Amino acid sequence: MRTQLQRVINLKNFFKIIDSSSSHVTYNFKKPSKVLCNNIYINWLKSISTKSTKHLPVLINKGLEDLKKKVPPFGVISPCILDQHDISVQHCLSQFAPEKKTNLHLKLYITKQDAMQYFIQWQRLRKYWWSSITTTPSLFSINEMKYVDDMTKVDIVAQFPWGQEVVETVTLNSQITDVKNALCISCSTTLEGALFILLLDGQNNPSESHLKLHRKMAPYKISFALDYKDIDNKETLNELAILLYNILEGEKISTWLPDFALSMESQIKENLLMGVAYTAVISEGTLSNGIMHLLNSNTTLKEQIHIADLSSYAALLFQK
Repeated sequence: MRTQLQRVINLKNFFKIIDSSSSHVTYNFKKPSKVLCNNIYINWLKSISTKSTKHLPVLINKGLEDLKKKVPPFGVISPCILDQHDISVQHCLSQFAPEKKTNLHLKLYITKQDAMQYFIQWQRLRKYWWSSITTTPSLFSINEMKYVDDMTKVDIVAQFPWGQEVVETVTLNSQITDVKNALCISCSTTLEGALFILLLDGQNNPSESHLKLHRKMAPYKISFALDYKDIDNKETLNELAILLYNILEGEKISTWLPDFALSMESQIKENLLMGVAYTAVISEGTLSNGIMHLLNSNTTLKEQIHIADLSSYAALLFQK
């Protein structure tokens, strides 16, 4: 695992290494990793929200006294503060996630007669969420139940070549809580753990020179590359890329501008290493007919699209 972790931490657009040794690395999160963390957190919230109903509302935690007034079943989450990623983080290379983590914690308060049914249901729902945010859905599985004191627990694990990594733990406490005689089901994971699971999976194939991320998780959905032979056209193509960038950003579609001083091949490579979902290749022909090529990073297939349709087509690709 150490080698794979070092490959991830050496992603220069995601992490800035401050100090390193044979066993530890200290680094800062750069903007793409912060955006990816934010995407993970928002998707985690949405996954819980879509499973909550009028029969199982999910609340923001306001303290035990408020919870005592509620009637089960209901869920509780605690809001997270993500600004800790502005500080340096120490990472032990024997662990897949850094030492300081942001907990993502859902508690479900369920009546005793329904507790086991919900426990089994939410194991599957949480495993499904992990499978839905990666390009390798089969990576995740649920371990056998374990019984520890008054608690039943299962781990959702990711199966890597070096072995299993626990990504989330779901527990059922058989002790009656202070909330209307309910039992408590807990689903617990960490934001940084999810970040590194996605990055490790995205670089799982050493023979591939790009980062594979699910398009709804990718920190940037679209980037550009300029294809030209006549140097006189470079500035015009550059201005066109910036115009399209501003249009997409205005539509709340996260977009990345590569270093246009690089060759077209290097621009595309930079985009692939960023985990960008699509690269819009703008050529000299675009200036005359308005046609560009949209490169899918995961399939490497290209499709033609008119620049006037880019914004609406991108909105369709990345619709929530």
